[in-house]
Amino acid sequence: MDIPTRNLGKYVRDRGINVTRMAEKTGIPYAALYDSLLNKSRERDLRVGEFFSICNFLGVDPVSFADKQAG
Repeated sequence: MDIPTRNLGKYVRDRGINVTRMAEKTGIPYAALYDSLLNKSRERDLRVGEFFSICNFLGVDPVSFADKQAG
């Protein structure tokens, strides 16, 4: 899994963000969000448009997920 997707998934999990609401607000299917951000047995990288839509929904700078290793 790519680093930005991994870091964004950790951010979402650590903050308990509601993925159902995120799917509704971003238009990204719930299954795609779940497999990319929460499902550790299925590693699905986010598409670029999905990544930016999620960052916009969360109100965070996309660059903050790009350069650091998940920890």
